[in-house]
Amino acid sequence: MKLIVHMGLHKTGSTWLQHLLNRNSRVLGARGIHYQEQSGYPAHHQVAWATLAGNGQPLADMLATAREAGRHTVIFSSEDLEGVLFNPPVAALIEEIAANEGVDSIEWQLCLREPGAYFASLHAQLQHHVYADALAMFREAMARGVIFIPEPLGADGTPYWFYCFDAHPFVSGFAGRTQWPVVVHDYADADPFPAWRMIDVLGALNALILQPGEEGRNKRLPADAVVEGFVARVTETIEDEESRTAVEPLVRDAVTRGLVAVPAYAEALGKRFAQSHADAVAQFAPR
Repeated sequence: MKLIVHMGLHKTGSTWLQHLLNRNSRVLGARGIHYQEQSGYPAHHQVAWATLAGNGQPLADMLATAREAGRHTVIFSSEDLEGVLFNPPVAALIEEIAANEGVDSIEWQLCLREPGAYFASLHAQLQHHVYADALAMFREAMARGVIFIPEPLGADGTPYWFYCFDAHPFVSGFAGRTQWPVVVHDYADADPFPAWRMIDVLGALNALILQPGEEGRNKRLPADAVVEGFVARVTETIEDEESRTAVEPLVRDAVTRGLVAVPAYAEALGKRFAQSHADAVAQFAPR
């Protein structure tokens, strides 16, 4: 049995792919490809969060179910698995669980987006969950090639988020620590959807009959909605109504001014890590 670990990355069309796989999981199952069907959001986030926290039992259960059903391939998909690139013990845990559950090969599959576009899309997305200062994000990404956010969803969510901008050293470093192949898809290769070659090599593109609706498109919100999202993430922490009323317009003004700089930050990041992105895509492209 083969395990395909689809690690995202974030903001690379993972939501669309997960909706496709989830909606067509029964047809895929008939072809021997196991995508654990989700009743709500289509990604395997809960399994990923447990694994990232060092609890491998949910993943073991997924693999056992696939094995008992006679499936030859399992797809484990969550963009929060981007963190595995930076946490070697978690990669080792996944490999250990896989071996214990009868997996004889693993593929680490990820999709990379141009770093500047990644930054701009990511910043807009984060307002759904946390307050993220664009300048602080920019500084961390430029200095370290990665952004780290601990416990973004509280105790019941993922233990951390990592966002990779300097792709080549981190992906090649990860590849050097595993015996299994690492495959990088270029987000720009998006016809019919990003990372489509991961499904095509299984001969299963024509099994994806049921297409997602708008719920499959995690579209970037307009600027005013992004501002209001970040304002809400700040003001929801203020219990005193009088203080909240006094602070809210100041927060809105600061967020609005910060948002104006995002395109310039994105352009600078794109220039800084363009070669790293190109090198990772070239070295680890699907064969």
